[in-house]
Amino acid sequence: MRRASLRALLLPAILLLAAPALHAADVVIVNMDSAGEGFNDPSAPDPAMACPAGMNLGQCRLACAQAAAQAWADQLDSAVEVRVYAKFDPMSCGVLGSSLQLSPSANFPGAHLSNTWYQRPLADALSGTDRNPGQPDLQLTYNSDYDNGVCTGGPWYYGTDANPGLTGALLFYPVILHEMAHGLGFASFVNKSTGAWYGGLPDIFATFILDATAGQRWTAMTDTQRYNSIRNNLGVVTDGANTKVGADNFLTGFDVNLVVNSGAAAGIYLGRGALFGAGWGNTDGVTGTMQVVNDGAGASTTDGCEPLVGFTPGRVAFIDRGNCQFGVKALNAEQAGASGVVVADNVVGALTNMAPGTVGRQVTIPTIFITKADGDAIRTTLPQSVTYEVLTVWGMHTNGFPLLYTPTTMEPGSSVSHFDVSAGPNALMEPVVNDDLWDDLDMTVGVFKDEGWTVIVGGLFADDFETGNTGAWSVTVP
Repeated sequence: MRRASLRALLLPAILLLAAPALHAADVVIVNMDSAGEGFNDPSAPDPAMACPAGMNLGQCRLACAQAAAQAWADQLDSAVEVRVYAKFDPMSCGVLGSSLQLSPSANFPGAHLSNTWYQRPLADALSGTDRNPGQPDLQLTYNSDYDNGVCTGGPWYYGTDANPGLTGALLFYPVILHEMAHGLGFASFVNKSTGAWYGGLPDIFATFILDATAGQRWTAMTDTQRYNSIRNNLGVVTDGANTKVGADNFLTGFDVNLVVNSGAAAGIYLGRGALFGAGWGNTDGVTGTMQVVNDGAGASTTDGCEPLVGFTPGRVAFIDRGNCQFGVKALNAEQAGASGVVVADNVVGALTNMAPGTVGRQVTIPTIFITKADGDAIRTTLPQSVTYEVLTVWGMHTNGFPLLYTPTTMEPGSSVSHFDVSAGPNALMEPVVNDDLWDDLDMTVGVFKDEGWTVIVGGLFADDFETGNTGAWSVTVP
């Protein structure tokens, strides 16, 4: 796995005056189910589905879909309604669902680039007109057989918190967020079998694709060069300026030095960044006094598994591994006012990847892991001043931009139109369903802003994806 060693500069924020009034998009779920099925299913939901009290199964499904639609509506500016045709149907086990987006547009009034395909909702937003009146902007179908027991591994979880802390749960909310994102612009129309442009024109998503190995943009490549780039594992990025800002704020450090600035243990100790917590841009250079925690209870008073006692707010929490999830330790430290977390191993061994567990995605402070040997050397000298120094980043190329998913063996439904699976934390637009997907839109909003969407805060191709941690969302272009 390639990680990104970098000292990339963060882009400065720019304050604009007299900004025009924005109009939150109307993203409307159009119920395409017949009476008694899908969104109209009158049956009582399974308690595991996390449905609001008083709702039948159909109402519960629709409420979750509408919440996802509202999440995108709250982010994007458009005076034109985005119509999402959606339904539930029995489907093959192993397939969660599929989506279909229709007819891109090029050379329309308001297009930022000429001779470039734009997906229908963005074309409508830029032109200010409904270019396909009365027609859907994208179509979604989901597998009802996970709710009726025909397919094992269900039922769907319809809670809008996205992360129920249940291993293997089928998280409908982030799945529908993901599918809508493809239709809103997170996909390329390139022919993955030949490298040729659809209809002889590039698409807006592809205009930001850079092959970092070749040092060439896709728009400057021949079909053959693009064909090879589609298979250039860990060598292709999306390099829009707003996408970079999103990645810097979301992706966490992988190799992170813990620099002890004073005392008998002064020196540099290599750590491993957690798969949760502050993005690398908000980690690199953080300095504070590090203090051993005391939680006053449990199997150990220094494992951070209970709320901290007597911790000095603003300091970096030094915590011993063991007895609870990494995310629990970090969240307890953050709630006590810690500016960062260092977890020291309690056994001899290599650096460990710290997964978020059930609560880690709530953590917003830098969190890293160090070995037992280094922890033992540092612990007795504390409190002392320390600094985080990010060397490499989960899911980021050495050029400082997030990697796209371009495995050596091309996957027709997944290659190119997703972030790479090496991203950490797990991103909404990875090709794999992950248990820890959260209820935010992470780096995806930056991609949309680069493509031309005005962001308020801060049948062309089918999309099939499969269930479980190893299941995949996919996008294919005929």
